[in-house]
Amino acid sequence: MIFTGANRLMGVEAGRFDGHTHVFRADLPMVANRRYTPGHDAQMADLIPLLREHALDGAILVQPSFLGFDNRFLLSALSAAESTHDLTFRGVVMLDPAASPMEIADLSTQGVIGMRLNLVGGAARDFDVAAWDRVLRRIDAAGWHVELHCEGPLLRPILGALLLRCKTVVVDHFGLPDASASADELFRALPSDRVMVKVSAPYRVFPTASSREAAILCLPIVERIARELGPQNLIWGSDWPWTRFEGRHAYSDTIDWFNQSAQAPRVAQSGP
Repeated sequence: MIFTGANRLMGVEAGRFDGHTHVFRADLPMVANRRYTPGHDAQMADLIPLLREHALDGAILVQPSFLGFDNRFLLSALSAAESTHDLTFRGVVMLDPAASPMEIADLSTQGVIGMRLNLVGGAARDFDVAAWDRVLRRIDAAGWHVELHCEGPLLRPILGALLLRCKTVVVDHFGLPDASASADELFRALPSDRVMVKVSAPYRVFPTASSREAAILCLPIVERIARELGPQNLIWGSDWPWTRFEGRHAYSDTIDWFNQSAQAPRVAQSGP
């Protein structure tokens, strides 16, 4: 099974891409009340050799939540990457609800293809979609997707509201299903073929398991998402550099998880 969701989002027909990475510096200004503060840098100079080593063709850079609406570092990384002719990069930013059509058009010329809503940590309960209506419709008109980071039990109402305003919604990290519920709430929350799911960061779904164990535990989730949505709506991502989970695995491990996920239906059918 070949996941082609990243190709679809990036507008690149051929190639294999890392659909979820982050770049930042530890000395950048960060938002107040953040859940995480990095103690290290994660820059393009670190990411590019990893992509080349593993025969990947580029990546999607996703704005980390601790940098908020200040996308300048991500945009500078996209600009610098234009000289890297063997690799292709796109960006997903975080925007203020008042972002103008002109700002969105300018970001499009810089390689931005989506806007992230980070509603993890229960923020989805207080999310006022009406306050975001204008910017959601503007990014949709620009051909962007909206990327949703939200716990599985809270997905359904948010997804429904977003799909009224945007053609494509991308759900982060398997939809962060409640492991105790066997991910059933995630599938109840996938009402449309316009929903895409990132097959990334299994350790965020099963944080108490080892990274390898978490990847294995996520295989049935991959199989079911693929059956429900099709591989063209799945996006593999390494989640590099694994914020809050540093030191538990290497990039090569995420490639192993990708290979396991790509075989998930066969694994599920041949298992006990």
